[in-house]
Amino acid sequence: MPTRSRRLSLFQALSTALLLALSCILPSAPHAVHTAQAAQEARAAQDPVELHMYAGAGLRVPAEAVISRFEQRTGARVVVEYGGMGQLLTRFNATGTGDVILSGGEQYVRELATAGKISSEHKLVLHTPVMAVRKDKAAGIATLADLAASNLRIAMGDPQAIALGKSGEKLLDASGHGEALRGKVTVRGTTIKQVLLYLTNGDVDAAVIGRSDAVANAASLVILPTPQGTPREVGVVAALSTSTHPELAEQLAAFFAEPESIKVFVDHGFLPLPAK
Repeated sequence: MPTRSRRLSLFQALSTALLLALSCILPSAPHAVHTAQAAQEARAAQDPVELHMYAGAGLRVPAEAVISRFEQRTGARVVVEYGGMGQLLTRFNATGTGDVILSGGEQYVRELATAGKISSEHKLVLHTPVMAVRKDKAAGIATLADLAASNLRIAMGDPQAIALGKSGEKLLDASGHGEALRGKVTVRGTTIKQVLLYLTNGDVDAAVIGRSDAVANAASLVILPTPQGTPREVGVVAALSTSTHPELAEQLAAFFAEPESIKVFVDHGFLPLPAK
């Protein structure tokens, strides 16, 4: 029968052997931490850099085409938040985050530049308001004067929310029939796409929308002649000084200003900037 000392020696030997075996199988703590960090860094290297862009809803169709090309070229990912520019500026000022802004009206970018929030900017195209009438309601309506004398219902953009809301008001005044036309406004939208839906769904008979949307819906809409004095909004893209990836943000802004990208906007009904 083994003595107590022999039993202890046997136990110690077994314990030592077990510890040696575990030390061969399991990595040390520092090595485990290093391995986890390396795996995390490898995953981060594989994930694309992500940019956050604020963009006017009326620019969505050409913007998505340009962004798709930029993502293919750079491997970056662009997440876009669309809406009325007044709404988007409120959100940006509340969060203080974002990389790029694409605006259908230059005044919104000017506000941000005054506040020191713009690092670079590029003028792109003209974003012009037009009065469009549904074809099934357009009999006898050839001018804004005809519209003012009719019983048709009109939709407008909210001038506090979108660029074409402000310029649309000036279009009415330039017609010489501003008050009569305003009397026919039954609804106002916070994005130009919302105004377009009111028109195409038949909630109203006419609306001030962007020229690009009127061209895209030419099969069902008639564009009335635009009076002299109607302002032409300028679409602008700008890199924000809040960007966490400033070089890539400026690269995206510059990409929008390339001739091939400008052509995408023109092909969707936007007018080119006047020659200098």
